[in-house]
This record gives sequence, C-alpha cells and structure tokens, in this order.
Amino acid sequence: MSYEAPALEMRVITKSFAGNSVLAGVSLCVAAGEVHALVGENGAGKSTLMKVLAGVHQPDAGEILIEGRPVRFTRPADALAHGVAMIYQELSLAPHLTVAENIFLGREPLRFRALGVVDRREMNERARQLLSDYGFRLDPRARVGRLSAADRQLVEITRATVEARRCVVMDEPTSSLTAHEAEELFRLIRDLKRRGLAVIYISHRLEDLDAIADRITILRDGREVYEGAWGEISHGEIIRHMAGRELKEIFPPRAAFKGEALLRVENLTRAGKFEDITFDVRAGEVVGLAGLAGAGRTELVEAVFGAQPAEGGEVYLNGARLGAPSPGRAVRLGLGLLTEDRKRTGLCLNQALSKNLTLANVRVLVKGWRLRRGRERTAARDYIERLHIRPPDPEKTVGRLSGGNQQKVLLGRWLFADSRVFLLDEPTRGVDVAARAEIYRAVNKLAEGGAAVVMVSSDLPELLGMADRILIMRRGRLVAELDAKRTTQEEVLRHAALEEGEGAEKVMVDSYV
Repeated sequence: MSYEAPALEMRVITKSFAGNSVLAGVSLCVAAGEVHALVGENGAGKSTLMKVLAGVHQPDAGEILIEGRPVRFTRPADALAHGVAMIYQELSLAPHLTVAENIFLGREPLRFRALGVVDRREMNERARQLLSDYGFRLDPRARVGRLSAADRQLVEITRATVEARRCVVMDEPTSSLTAHEAEELFRLIRDLKRRGLAVIYISHRLEDLDAIADRITILRDGREVYEGAWGEISHGEIIRHMAGRELKEIFPPRAAFKGEALLRVENLTRAGKFEDITFDVRAGEVVGLAGLAGAGRTELVEAVFGAQPAEGGEVYLNGARLGAPSPGRAVRLGLGLLTEDRKRTGLCLNQALSKNLTLANVRVLVKGWRLRRGRERTAARDYIERLHIRPPDPEKTVGRLSGGNQQKVLLGRWLFADSRVFLLDEPTRGVDVAARAEIYRAVNKLAEGGAAVVMVSSDLPELLGMADRILIMRRGRLVAELDAKRTTQEEVLRHAALEEGEGAEKVMVDSYV
C-alpha cells in the first residue's frame, strides 16, 4: 500500500478552549483504502481532533490537506462537500424523523424536482436496500426516537457511509452494538476499504482494532505519543502509551462475600418486552445480565427501577415489596439506576458536576426552603475525591467532562443517595481502558461494602471478568444462569443466540474470540 499521496492529512493541529490546551501540534496522515486507528484515554483529544476535521471546530493553528490540497472547513457542510463524513460518539440524529429520513436528510430523492416533493417510496426502498446490504435489521419507516441505542448507532453508521466519498470517521461505533452487529460493521468497513475510502476509527476496544486496523496513532494529553503500523506493538504497550503507566489489573480481584438477598424480582412481565422474569441478587454479589440487542435487558432494569411500567410480577427491595414501582419510591428504598444512555437519560448536561452528583438525594441538603450550597459543594468534593473525577471542580459543567468521568458522576449520584442496590446498564460504554479499570474498582468496592449490583453489558469479557453469576436473556425471557468463573464467551453466546441459527451463532462467537 502506498502512502505517498494521502487521502487526507492533518498537520500540527493546535486547539485550546478557554485557555486550556486540548491539542498541542497533533498530526495525522491517512491513505485511501486504509483503516487508521486513533486511540487514547478519555480527554486525550481524539474527538476534538476529529471535530476539527469535520468542521465543527476550527483549529488555532495547523492545516488540513485533502489529496495534497490545503482546505479550510468552517462548518460541517464544508467537510461533507469534500467527502468527509463523521459518526459521532454522541449521536446526531433527528429523533422525530424516520430511519430513511435520517439516512437521506438533505439528499432526499425528489418526485417533482421543481416543487421539491420528496419521493418517499423511493427513499424507503433505497434505505431498505442499504440496510439489507449492510446486514442491519431495521425498518426504514420506524421513528428514530423509538429505537434502542444500538439501532440508532446503526442508522448513524448507514447515514455516514452514504455521505462519505473520501473519508469516514467512526467514533466508538461499536460501543452499543452486539457482537453480531459489530461483525457486520467490520464487513462494511472492509468494503469501504476496497472502494478506496479512508477510515479513521476511534475505539477503546483494542480487540475491534485487531480485526480491521492498518495503522495506529496514540494520543495522550493532547499530544501524539506513537504512530506506526498496527501489530508492531502489543496491546499492553498501547495501553502504556495511552495511560503513561502500566495497567496490570483491568479486572481487579474482589473479596468473596454473599449476604442476604437485597433485590428479588418475581415473575416480572411487560408485554412485548419481557415475560416471567425471576431472579435475586445478594449483598456482596455482582450479577451480569447478557443478551443480544432486543433481548429486553434495558427494559427489564428500567421496569425494576419503575422508570417503565411492568404489567405483572413483583419487585422486593431489602425484603420489602416495592408495590407499584416508581423511581421516587425505588430511590427512597435504596435502588439506583445508571442508564444505558448517560447523555439522554442520565445527566443534566448544562448543570454543574455538584448538582448532578447530589440530584437523587437533594432533600438532605435542604433546610427549610433553602438549598445549602456549601454542603452541596462539600458533598461533591468528597465524591470527586473518592471516585477520582477529573477535573476535580464541583462547578464544572458536567457536559464538558469526558465519558469516563461522566459515568463516575452517575455512580457517585447513587452513592450519595445511600443506594444499596445498583442497576448498571452498560456502565463502561464509550469509556477508555484506564477509566474502565477505575469503574471496575468502584463496583468491586460497592460489592465488598455489602451492596448488590446488576451489570447489564454487551461486552462479554467485562461480564466474565466482573460478575459472579451471568443471567442470559433471549427474546424477553430469562433462558440461562451461568457461573461466571466456570463459563466461556462461547457458552454465553450459545444461550443468547440459540434461535439465530448455527451460522449466525458462529459469526458472533468468532467476533469475540
């Protein structure tokens, strides 16, 4: 492969926000038909660098070249006009539009061009064909706002590949995908390579990169610390470059302890989502919840918390029947839910870190009718220190924190609320290796302190490394319970995908091992 005439080049890009340097002279060169991995911890500058390329931010210094010619992008439309499309980690879809309308937004096929009448039949048919070619099982007429996080990710991927002519940037594209969906994405990426497109792929999942990457650039603290061919250095060396230190224990050991059942779910049912679910979780125990997209995992934990209605069954907390579940009652009885989509359903993005941390238990900060701000800041500083949240500023707007630090804020919220049962839905989604290790240590500390933890995850190594037991859902039913220390990824997937057929099952297993 020749790299003499790169599809795009970013030279010595510098960017600061409010006097804080985010990028300090970063360069990146990507050839046509190449997958270039861009890795680094949360806050290393990866997404900012790509937003400069996409025209969202303008650099303070440096230049961008497309096929050797200098260009200047002052808005995203400029980047798209030059064939550069980006799949953002935080999705940018229009929730009130359909899948097809989002894919072809701004490029809708017209029936009467002079009148601007959209040919919806053709648009839906073209979208259906694209989704079928990519192996994505989506209805082009479905409203995006009603889709799961994983399905919204597939729509974003499809839209970007339609827009891209020279380069497509993928920022954590598999963060909410199942193994099967990820394998379909890798197949699509190989096809993009054959078509001569440059692909910049940002991911914290190094096993993903083994399947597709040609070269790698590593950022740390806004600087380029390594660039080379993929495979020249080991995963351990990549992590050391990312973190500037060794991370010997990604899944830290946990002292074995099992107390009384703090959470018991009996015959919980919600039509069309899940049926007849029964399980319990004991003090000191981490129970994993596995399954393919659409299995009903998120809907189940939301119903346990009371965020979505259940039509039958009972939930017991600390031996007390929850009754008609509601989030307020669940929180008062010691139940906390860390939601799958932290930005959409978890955080108040425009509020301070301190307000987000104390939100679920704000009543203890109120005297009379007045919020005691000093006590709020003191409480926030305590959890900032305990969870190593960075930067350690209680007044920092939470929307400006990295993904890993946002997850720690949500975990801190439920600690401040004195929760004893934690429902963690994809707790490390979009989080780098070092921050993941910190979250795992925090989860272990919860269990060692007598809490009960349910961990929903699409990352099977995570479940095998963290859970004591793994419950497996398939099509809304609980189909298996496995000892996490004695099972394998293949066995989990066999139960999760039993009805998908042997061929589909083998693809999903191969994508993990």
